[in-house]
Amino acid sequence: MAPRTTSPTSTNSTTSTTGYLNATQLAARGWTPAMIRDFLGAPDRTEFIPRFRQSAPTLLFELSRVQAAERTEKFVQRLEVAARRSAVAKQAAHRRRVELLRLMSADEIPIPKLAPDVLADRAIRHREPRKPVAAAGADSNTLNRWKVNYLRHELTRYDSMIEGLFGRVGRAAAEKLLLRRVLEAIGKTYPDLLDECQRQLRVSERTSRSTATWRPSRPS
Repeated sequence: MAPRTTSPTSTNSTTSTTGYLNATQLAARGWTPAMIRDFLGAPDRTEFIPRFRQSAPTLLFELSRVQAAERTEKFVQRLEVAARRSAVAKQAAHRRRVELLRLMSADEIPIPKLAPDVLADRAIRHREPRKPVAAAGADSNTLNRWKVNYLRHELTRYDSMIEGLFGRVGRAAAEKLLLRRVLEAIGKTYPDLLDECQRQLRVSERTSRSTATWRPSRPS
């Protein structure tokens, strides 16, 4: 039987329709997409949210059908297998994250020592490769920022190490640790850049906290 399509409804009524469960609610009960496909098949209803008409419809499954499937022996067996796989995957992800952070902590980050005028010239050319400006034209804070950025991206393994983290578990934490270690190494090698290194680290930490706590507001 083809799923019934209802008229547009509000967000609240879509996700709390009495007698029906959506995919998120099924997942909370231990269902995987494959289990939904194999045990439930086509949805019993589909609903659209008025403000998001271009999005895919919400698929709803009758609670009675869900409960009937959950009482079968085959479902119980699949649920146990899915739970074991999930636990193993989480443990493996945790081990990879711990190992990645360990490697990041142990990795040496050598910072070459350049003469002040050489570093200033290279930093300016790195910042403005097509229109290099004289060092005297930039204030000391700006020039120090350019110097630190040049050292981070050109004279260390920072960029290559970040690329190596792409798609790996624990990337965000490793990136934060790597940035801290690179800036600390630059500040140690160039004491006159220590204040700028600390400033960049503070900015990075504020950004990380803002990203972690940010929540999208509901459309009005």
